[in-house]
Amino acid sequence: MLTPSVTRGQEAPTQRAEWMLPASLFGGEREASPEVPMDDSQPPNDRHRRQSVPGRARKRAIRLHAACTGVSYTIAARRLAAGTINADQGRTLYPADATRSRRTLAERIADARLAADLPHGRAAHLIERFPPRDGGPGVGTLYGGSARQDVLGQAYTLVVDERPDLEPSAIDLAWQAESGEETVLDTACAQLDRAVRLLLDEGWERIASALPLSPQLLDVRIDGARQIMDALLVVSEDGHVPGTRVVMLSGRPATIVGAKWALTGPPIAYAVRPHGLAGEAPAVDVLVPPHELLVLAGQGTE
Repeated sequence: MLTPSVTRGQEAPTQRAEWMLPASLFGGEREASPEVPMDDSQPPNDRHRRQSVPGRARKRAIRLHAACTGVSYTIAARRLAAGTINADQGRTLYPADATRSRRTLAERIADARLAADLPHGRAAHLIERFPPRDGGPGVGTLYGGSARQDVLGQAYTLVVDERPDLEPSAIDLAWQAESGEETVLDTACAQLDRAVRLLLDEGWERIASALPLSPQLLDVRIDGARQIMDALLVVSEDGHVPGTRVVMLSGRPATIVGAKWALTGPPIAYAVRPHGLAGEAPAVDVLVPPHELLVLAGQGTE
């Protein structure tokens, strides 16, 4: 279950400095508190006290990050200052697979033909293109699930049945597949792919109730299928794939485990799994707006 991020209007006074930390506080020039405009009419002591709020919040964030990751305060401070950007900027793709990058032209054409074969061929192509990967301690396997190909195949089937206008011409797809460029097929199927991703947000029950399914598919988890579609949509949009390491504005490290999409554009929020301290209860996924997350450097972010 996702827990919505606390809105600023609901924050307790003691939380506000942490939630309002801008990315520049982890590197670059010091900024005045966004809550209190600075002017010479304020008493000197009061000005000094108010100016120090971002500094104290920054130190608290660094200490929390150090405690959660098991590194020193100095290393945590350097890590947070080393090229972090807000998650509403840039793009982090699914890690490149060396084997796929060495495919021959014939192999690329075969993969593109599979991607063009709607609905089930495209589902098979996507699970091969985005295989399961380890999200790290406390996160576990991402892009996994034994039934993910069936889930995606049924989701494409349902969207095509309900919205035939979103299905590209089979002749056009077949012609484009001969280029051997799977991203060309991504562009042609962009509206259909997004509709499938939005359908998955409605839950497996929505698909199961609309299609005749085998008993083995009556109760499945679809997290892996959602994550595969997240990685696919990020190829053509700015955004960050599941598995991307981020820092919440409180300083707590976390991992993106999913994205929330609108009808157009990049993700409007991310489901993140906070990293806990030793002895803490297992973390609950939290839905956070992109501007309240910092993407750590060193992940191939463009």
